[in-house]
Amino acid sequence: MDIKLIEYLKDYLSKNNIDGLVINSTNEFLVEYNMLNLNSRYYVTDFTGSTGDVLFTNNKIYLFVDTRYHEQADYEVNHEYIEVVKLPLNKSYIDALTELVPAYFKLGIISTKTSKRFYEKLSNNLQLKNSTIKLISKDPVKEYACENISNIKYNVFKISDDISGISADKKFETLKEYAGEKFNIIVTSLEDTAYLTNMRSYDFDYSSIFPAKAIITENGVNIYTDCEMPEIGNYFKVLPLDNFETDLIKIEKTEIFIDEEKLTINDYKLINPSNKIKESHLKLFKTIKNENEISHLKKCFERSDNALKVIYEMVNSDTIYSEYDYYEALVKAMKDNGAKSLSFKPIVAVGANTSIIHYTNPSKDKYLNDGDFLLVDYGGYYEGGLATDTTRTFIKGNPSDEQKRAYTGVLKAFLNAYYNKYNKKSSYFNIDKIARETIEKSLPEEYAFAHSTGHGVGISVHENPPRVSSSGAGKTKILENTVFSIEPGVYKENWGGIRLENTVYASTEEDKIIMNTLSHFPFEIKLVDLSMMNDYEKYYYMKWQAASCIQ
Repeated sequence: MDIKLIEYLKDYLSKNNIDGLVINSTNEFLVEYNMLNLNSRYYVTDFTGSTGDVLFTNNKIYLFVDTRYHEQADYEVNHEYIEVVKLPLNKSYIDALTELVPAYFKLGIISTKTSKRFYEKLSNNLQLKNSTIKLISKDPVKEYACENISNIKYNVFKISDDISGISADKKFETLKEYAGEKFNIIVTSLEDTAYLTNMRSYDFDYSSIFPAKAIITENGVNIYTDCEMPEIGNYFKVLPLDNFETDLIKIEKTEIFIDEEKLTINDYKLINPSNKIKESHLKLFKTIKNENEISHLKKCFERSDNALKVIYEMVNSDTIYSEYDYYEALVKAMKDNGAKSLSFKPIVAVGANTSIIHYTNPSKDKYLNDGDFLLVDYGGYYEGGLATDTTRTFIKGNPSDEQKRAYTGVLKAFLNAYYNKYNKKSSYFNIDKIARETIEKSLPEEYAFAHSTGHGVGISVHENPPRVSSSGAGKTKILENTVFSIEPGVYKENWGGIRLENTVYASTEEDKIIMNTLSHFPFEIKLVDLSMMNDYEKYYYMKWQAASCIQ
């Protein structure tokens, strides 16, 4: 922990007449998986999780983490300076932040790293406490750490039409039909820009994106980037990134479509008040995959499955390996099977570490011995820049009765959620509800199902929409050709955890919604207690194992 940075920030509060400062984990494009050397929150806390922001005050540093990171944050931070605020399931960061901010508090927010939606909701919340927000254009942590931040050279490439299924020009024409005669669509999500252009890059860790923004009008698309770009299409023009703000300011007296979750408050305030603001649905176009994309994903998951076979063989060998050995073998196997990049840092955890939901620091000194769980959560990118995501929990040697009982409870949750009879009125919330209720009936409360049942998967490994959760965001109808994970899990601190994740896509058959798995890796037969299953669950389990990639 850099104590000089802490003192620097305390002085910054005083000089800027604010009582506290929100320090973000994201960058100016609001990405989820920000590289650590670009992550301001990491410099302040040493916490390495992908998400989790900070409220910095003179008296205390508050680190907000969701259920996936409760244990990890405790391990990584200096508790003399930092208080970990552990958000329970379905409690938002913004609500927890509002509770912590006292009355008559002056809070600094980095305008280039805060979305319009977050800013407006927090501002409304704080008004009730007579507290105020001061917008700050430059991130003081970034300025302090600038010597540690290196420029990235992005090698941008175009994916083939066989993978995209539709050209960039055709995507523009489809958007034009949707938007009307005179319009402007503001695109600041890097995933949306990558989708729109059919361009990818693997130079930003755990992603296939590149820094760019876009303005779409009825006449064509301006792409604002400093990357060297291949030819995109007849309707596309590439301009320097600095031109984006200048051109955005010029737009007036028209309709502007925006994504409030991905547009920074800094960019939003550049929009002329004469424009009529509407919500963009570009992310919905991206969410619904076409036949070519699904066909490509099937091939990607086949290669990901093949990589996991290496881990399966290691677990069942006579050799004792460490977490780090398994991690290294997995990364190598992914690359040997054609992965161009990883879609997130793999989670490879042994024994009690499996209870840390997003455990990402594999140890050379932690070995997988008889009776230990090994949890592996991994994914990669291939030629098309679409992510894979799969989780399996293995056992070395023979399991205990408790391990079998817990594993079977999670397996039952997956099988019921996956094979349930859904219709066109069903929502992603229904999938979560089935998985959660199955675990509640199968296992005692000490086994915590402390995360949502799934998430969308696409250019980002966590794509939104859809959300397979018990929150309001999950209460949208299941759409055909959306791709998402189903990943129930249970965790008990100092004992271990079990998660079983498969990425699936939804198809329709008359009025039915049917789940189709993309991964075909089998479940751990040694951990299955058939006496806990009813006849339907036994049938589902046998059906899955019979179609698996290991016979």
